[in-house]
Amino acid sequence: MVAIRSASAADAAQIAAVMRDSWLAAYDGIIASALLDQATAPDGGARIRQSFRLRPWQRMIAAVARGPAPADDTAGIVGYASYGPERDVLDTPWPYPLTPAGSDGQVAELYALYVHPAWWSTGTGRALMDRVLARVKIAGYTCITLWVLEANARARRFYQRAGFAPDGARHVLDDLGGVTEIRYRRVLST
Repeated sequence: MVAIRSASAADAAQIAAVMRDSWLAAYDGIIASALLDQATAPDGGARIRQSFRLRPWQRMIAAVARGPAPADDTAGIVGYASYGPERDVLDTPWPYPLTPAGSDGQVAELYALYVHPAWWSTGTGRALMDRVLARVKIAGYTCITLWVLEANARARRFYQRAGFAPDGARHVLDDLGGVTEIRYRRVLST
């Protein structure tokens, strides 16, 4: 059984492993292997721990207990999501500032949603998505956006099934070989 809970810096190494495995499977043939290896180089979770200190994002994980005996739900992290106010990634350098609508608490952004490839098509990603959507709605946001690689057909289908649609915005990721990501948007029902 998958349990969803808030993530903490103590989860960083497992989150990093899920992200690496997800990137390697999802972006194979989309991003050059050397760039994938560089972007996901194992670091024991150091980059994730640093993001916990520097970025006030909301984070959650999907975890499963290992073995037949009850175990702490950090035993096996199989998914990760982060979200918060919408950022302005167009024509601004990193770190991206918030958009006016993000600053005003109107538009949220799903920054990341990764599920270990062994857990794809099990409902784990959908459970994480449902939890994110519920949380941003409770927080008062009226809309949520996300960025997805244009060539990642699997992820695009997943987001479309979750009620998102492209809104026409595009962004080129020069540091990942010039791949293009497109913005998806979903209005949250009242």
